[in-house]
Amino acid sequence: MNQNRKDQRAEIKMFRGVGYLLLVAAAFCTMIPLLWLLTSSFKTANEIFAVPIQWLPSFPPRVATSPYIVEGAYPKIEKPERVDETVWTALHPELTQAIWTKAEARIAANTQLANYVPSQQLRTEMIEGLWQQLVTALPDEIWRGTETSIIAAVQDTIIPEAVDSIWSSVYREIAFGTLQIEDLDFNRTPIESVEWETLQETDVRIRPSVDTQTVASLSYDFQDTDTLHIATTIPTPVPIDQIRRIMLPIRGDASYHRLSLTVSVLQPAGTPNTASNGVTYQPTQPFVLESSLWKDAVWRLHGIPGELESSHIVMQQNNNPQLSTEEPNNSKSSNLPAFHTPEATDGNQLLLQLKIHQPAYLSIVWDKLTSNYRNLWKTVPYNRYFINSVFIATASTLLTLFFCSLGGYAFAKYQFRGQKILFGILLASMMVPFQVLLVPLFGLMYDMGWLNSYKAIIIPFSVGAFGVFLMRQFIVTIPSELIDAARIDGCSEFGIYYRIVLPIIKPALGALTIYSFLGSWNGYLWPLIILRDEAKYTLPIGLANLVGIYRQDYGMLMAGTLLSLMPIVILFLAMQREFVQGITLGGVKE
Repeated sequence: MNQNRKDQRAEIKMFRGVGYLLLVAAAFCTMIPLLWLLTSSFKTANEIFAVPIQWLPSFPPRVATSPYIVEGAYPKIEKPERVDETVWTALHPELTQAIWTKAEARIAANTQLANYVPSQQLRTEMIEGLWQQLVTALPDEIWRGTETSIIAAVQDTIIPEAVDSIWSSVYREIAFGTLQIEDLDFNRTPIESVEWETLQETDVRIRPSVDTQTVASLSYDFQDTDTLHIATTIPTPVPIDQIRRIMLPIRGDASYHRLSLTVSVLQPAGTPNTASNGVTYQPTQPFVLESSLWKDAVWRLHGIPGELESSHIVMQQNNNPQLSTEEPNNSKSSNLPAFHTPEATDGNQLLLQLKIHQPAYLSIVWDKLTSNYRNLWKTVPYNRYFINSVFIATASTLLTLFFCSLGGYAFAKYQFRGQKILFGILLASMMVPFQVLLVPLFGLMYDMGWLNSYKAIIIPFSVGAFGVFLMRQFIVTIPSELIDAARIDGCSEFGIYYRIVLPIIKPALGALTIYSFLGSWNGYLWPLIILRDEAKYTLPIGLANLVGIYRQDYGMLMAGTLLSLMPIVILFLAMQREFVQGITLGGVKE
């Protein structure tokens, strides 16, 4: 008998242990999407779509020279299973040479890639990338052929688009496009003939390009210094006090180095003193070279920024000693090296000085990990979206709690004709899909003139059948003697609801709060149909616009989605006790 009890206890302990392990595994599985969301908010686009999956964000490379090659972007070339070791030993060098010959021909034919610095490392990375993306997908029958047929088949698989893709993922170099100046009337003037210069003693080299998009490519070396300078002088089509923005397309090298622009006025000798003499504009923040794609660096000198211009760098005006073409090196207050300036002309000229700074590596790591969050605030009005969602969700939740608790109280404690029929109709409405109501509800909002307003989002859903049903089920468990005693004591009907009913149904209110707030916070379809003004968009609509036909900013989408979870988490932590009680409370005995 005792032995049977011991065996039963051992079985119970074993089942409990297995149950705990299953619960832990289930909790871990439910946390995987959240962990992926968290780590992806710190990744670049290449890391998000990396194959195989890259779970954690990588640290940025320590870049001291540019151009440079991304090391280890693709795995090493491995022997196909169908090829013998002896055959592979002779075939491998022929294959790599054939792949590079085909890739090199594409590079030479593409003017955007032709202006590069050749190296053995670049050749190796290009071959490994093309092998990984194209050659490994070849059918097994190809590897049974002769050496000539294998090489021909491998070369046929290499397409120009694949070469361009591999190139963009392994080659990093700074390039400048055509400079543009915009006046206060939004007229843009491209400056075609821009010759960037550098001091001979600095480790910077400028290479002109034949590509129509690229004006010049930049090579630099930070071995002996952490700051490098280049400059150019350009004719200004408008006075400097009429310049709104200076725009320079830049293809970065993903080094997270910082680039700053200083703009100064150069005037010919003998020019009368004006308000623009000796004026220098300096940036309030640097432009971070965080991407290897083309991106417009925009410095705003005057004018009010538009809604989509929050990412522009504001320039501050400083009055420095007058700069002229006769004495270009007298400006000591700018603390920048001297550059060659052109001969005197009839019109004003601008001296543009670019400073490339290499910050500490910890600062580079911080810039890389927070780039999605910083770009999120620059790209979209995230604060506005957040405030709109908070207002709509809070107002909708408060109205839902008030009206649903009143409705539930009426159905639970008041006896009136047709009560059961009305309650049945209420429950039946829960089976009607929301999509069926879209068209008539939209027509009603149109007739009432509520389109593109918060009222159309909040008021139609302030009373829900589920909320009334939930409140009714909880309130019906309240002893009727409590309500009768309150009436005898002279309490009003609303006083009974406020002083007796509401304190008792706190757990139900907590559960309904989380349910209602979560539904309103994540609402997408109805706000998308109703709202037209972007300033009124909620978070789901604003974040959905980050991914479209012309833009795929999945890193910023992950960052914005993670931030949007914070109010939900805070609300659940604040009301988890009421929520758990609302789920587990069975009833109150009379």
